[in-house]
Amino acid sequence: MHSKPAMATRAKTTVQADVVVIDGRHMLWRTSDAFSTLSYEAPDGTDHFSGGIYGFVMCVVRVHRRYGGRVVVAWEGKDNFRLKLYPQYKHRHEAPDEARTEQVEEMWGQELELRGLLSQIGVNQYVGHRCEADDVIGRLARECSERGERCVIYSGDSDLRQLVRDGVWAVCPSGREDAVYDEAAVLARHGVAPRLIAQLKALAGDHSDNIPGAPGIGEKTAARLLEHYRSLRRTLDAATAQSNGWPTTDRHRGIVAAARADIELFYKLTKIRDDRDWDELPGKRDQSKVVNSFKLYKFRSLLAPPELRDVMNLGGKQ
Repeated sequence: MHSKPAMATRAKTTVQADVVVIDGRHMLWRTSDAFSTLSYEAPDGTDHFSGGIYGFVMCVVRVHRRYGGRVVVAWEGKDNFRLKLYPQYKHRHEAPDEARTEQVEEMWGQELELRGLLSQIGVNQYVGHRCEADDVIGRLARECSERGERCVIYSGDSDLRQLVRDGVWAVCPSGREDAVYDEAAVLARHGVAPRLIAQLKALAGDHSDNIPGAPGIGEKTAARLLEHYRSLRRTLDAATAQSNGWPTTDRHRGIVAAARADIELFYKLTKIRDDRDWDELPGKRDQSKVVNSFKLYKFRSLLAPPELRDVMNLGGKQ
């Protein structure tokens, strides 16, 4: 295992994609803060925020200029199957206050408007059916690989690094330069190969998704165990069977053995599924509608010919 993890390749990169998959909700929430003061007056006279929509489009144009290809967007679905397995998944114990509730409603409104705008631009979108955007992205990445296409997954969610393989990169926005993860960069950063990322998170936990993992087992210990046994199943079998050669302390062995059932459940949560159904929102490019939408939203900078051309090229040739 690497004693001093390296960082992912910074974004002066030669990666050129056939398909760029955008983690829709993740990007919308990330970009909305930067333009939180933007709003417009709807035809009915009500004010609506539009900063997230503007930030999203601007960011996707920049990403497309950098990596090329055609852009597709993945969205969260309703009735996530993981919640039936583990109701605490992504659960926050504190009840949302009024400000948080208002923010969520505002962002949901922007998401619905953004979906309509992206369709006008010609961008295909996929909404998970009883699953997360991660699962949609997993299926898109698999289908790209089966077609021999190069795929860039653009998201700050480290869970998606388990999808990295030959021809598939995970790109994390990071200041002026993105962090580009290929298989070597994932190994250097996390101490395990991409195929073991979900198993690592099942053992060590994932605070962002409210997955506790095995108590007292951190990421470094989990990586050491998986490096030694090469899979979660063999790690759990070794802990339960009290076999010789356990690479860490007896205390760790006891913790893993006692938590086996929980760890197996957590793996069902952390493992991205690439076989889930989705609802497709096909892009129907219509520049006149896009121009009218930009005028309504007061996105004047996007109406300049060079910028409008770049926006209309996001969905690829149609």
